[in-house]
Amino acid sequence: MLDQVCGPVTGVNLEHMTPLMLPWTQDPWGEMRPPVSVEAMRMSAELAAATYHMEIERWLQAGWRDVTIQVDNDLLTDFLPRYASGTVNRLTTGWRMHRVRAKMQQRNPIGQMAGALRQIKQSDTGKVLVMLHPAPMGRYVVAISFMGTGTRFYDWFSNFRMTSQEGIHKGFLQLARQFEGNEEKILFPATAKELGLEKLTLRQVIKEAAQPNSRFVLWLSGHSQGGAVMQVWAYHKLYEDGVLPHHLLGYGFASPTAFEGRAVPKPSAYPLYHVLNGDDLVPRMGAQIHLGMCLYYPTDVELRSQCYAWPRDAESVKHRKAVYPILAKMTDTPSCIIAGLAYLEALADQPTEDMLEGLAVLGMEHLPLERVINAADSRMDDLMRFFRRKITMAYVSITGEEINLKAVAMLKEQILVLIRQMGVKGIATALMEMMNWAHKMKLGQGASIAAYPYITLYGVERLRPFVWQGGAHPFRRYAGAVEEIAPEAMSISALVVRRRALPARINRHPHTYTQTHRGTRRALPLPTQYGGRHPGERVVRVKE
Repeated sequence: MLDQVCGPVTGVNLEHMTPLMLPWTQDPWGEMRPPVSVEAMRMSAELAAATYHMEIERWLQAGWRDVTIQVDNDLLTDFLPRYASGTVNRLTTGWRMHRVRAKMQQRNPIGQMAGALRQIKQSDTGKVLVMLHPAPMGRYVVAISFMGTGTRFYDWFSNFRMTSQEGIHKGFLQLARQFEGNEEKILFPATAKELGLEKLTLRQVIKEAAQPNSRFVLWLSGHSQGGAVMQVWAYHKLYEDGVLPHHLLGYGFASPTAFEGRAVPKPSAYPLYHVLNGDDLVPRMGAQIHLGMCLYYPTDVELRSQCYAWPRDAESVKHRKAVYPILAKMTDTPSCIIAGLAYLEALADQPTEDMLEGLAVLGMEHLPLERVINAADSRMDDLMRFFRRKITMAYVSITGEEINLKAVAMLKEQILVLIRQMGVKGIATALMEMMNWAHKMKLGQGASIAAYPYITLYGVERLRPFVWQGGAHPFRRYAGAVEEIAPEAMSISALVVRRRALPARINRHPHTYTQTHRGTRRALPLPTQYGGRHPGERVVRVKE
């Protein structure tokens, strides 16, 4: 038996296609859908994590091919594994990856300004990884992973484009449409040759996926903003292009809501899953509802201990406890908008330097702050008025109602009290700590493991499934309960499909999973109780 190629985040086998093509089963709400597969969830976490630096080497080694990477308006192709014959091939692939990562970072000031100007009316900062792998019975899995928000300051613009268009978050809709515009340009040359075709495009794959006998399965993934764009793109493929649901599967992580409750009659009827950390603020934002099924993790002390590298000094702990009531009020997009506006109103009363420092918590830490400060005195009032207007417009667009200014004023006073107690820097730092660590897909310095990989490895049994009930006032539906938090809700156990593990020689990288990182408490072992590692293992359904 050849060594398996395992992912660096969860250790899952990247070569095994069966978990992505399981027979559908009935969920607790009577919907037919793909079963929750632990291995598919972990593979999707690997895929979502890989997009942040387009780390594709292990995927190439695992037999994935016909790779295309979209960065903004560019498509880059022809990536080969390091072991590919020929020094020229290896150098060419290395140069292409250098171009991809340089473009994703964009440190050139002129390039940054040009990129920002392009975002005035249209978001075009989408970053997507596309590749293909042969599957059993002559079929193929086409992987499409949408990257989350990048590190360039203008990567954030689409997140704040929150008004509704076609019942969809406008910024996420524009990024999905951008990718759709490239479907005819994305090619699978090796697979086309194998099938005896002159060429094979993603558009052709989508057309075939609308047929019952399709050879292609579309496997989607994404973290954060990527999980939102995944929903919009899947929605368009199913209802505009006629892709059959049985040929599509997606797992999002920390996915924001992307649709209005009135836009989709039956949000649960989608073959999508969203893994959500209970501490994470991002899944509560965006629009109103998720498409598919959400798998909610009620965050516990163990996850926080392993995944959150918070400062442990008394002052930092005190600051986090002080700001927690503010975050607790942010349960959905409307309440997040009210809290955001109250925060901006409180910052408006502060000196310019403090105001800009406080804006970092809203994702603006990548702005060229020194230049902004030098030109800020005469423009800051205009900037704040701009933010207020945009936020208010977003609230009206999403809810159809005027924003509750009394609620904004009351929350502003609470925030001003905190600012007087700990300063703008103190409250901004505490907010960033509490929001950032809960949201991570990639390992952060000082932590043992990132939050979302932790959930896929150690928290599957604690996941609580729920779906959205659409309408003007959407709400969550748990199995056996209809409420925001349902401790008595059905366990994930009734939904999960596992495979019996057989002995296999696995080429793991021990340092990735077992060694303790500097400054951490202890390392977590790699679990073996979920899922097997060998193709052809028997699939069993686990009942409660």
